[in-house]
Amino acid sequence: MSGEKYAVTVRSSFSAAHRLLEYPGNCEKLHGHNWQVEITVESGSLDSRGMALDFREMKTALGEILARMDHKYLNEVPPFDGLNPSSENIARHIFDRMEGKIPSPARLSRVAVWESEDAWAEYSRPGR
Repeated sequence: MSGEKYAVTVRSSFSAAHRLLEYPGNCEKLHGHNWQVEITVESGSLDSRGMALDFREMKTALGEILARMDHKYLNEVPPFDGLNPSSENIARHIFDRMEGKIPSPARLSRVAVWESEDAWAEYSRPGR
C-alpha cells in the first residue's frame, strides 16, 4: 500500500427507548432517542469502478443491523438484555456486527452513535 487512504462514510438512524442502569439521574428512567449512526470504512485502494466501497452496500448492511434495534426497548434486545445500553456500548455492538460485512481490502474504521444533536460516542479498533 502506498500510504494513500480513502475513507467513505454513511449515516443512518433508528428510534429506540432505553434506560441506563446504575445511572444517578434522569437517564436511569425509561426514555427514548432518535439515534443517528455513522460508519466509516477505509481502504488503501479503489476497485475497478473507482470506489473504496459502494455506499449502497454499506447502507444495506447497516440497515440490517439497525432494524434489530429500531422501535424497540433496547434493554430487552440482546446483547443489551445483559449489557448497559449506553451510547458507547451501542457503538461497539454495531462495530462488532458491521465489521464482518466489510469486504477486504476495505476495513471498518469507526462507528459513531449520536443520542442527541450534541452528544455522541465513537468506537474504533486499531488497523490490521
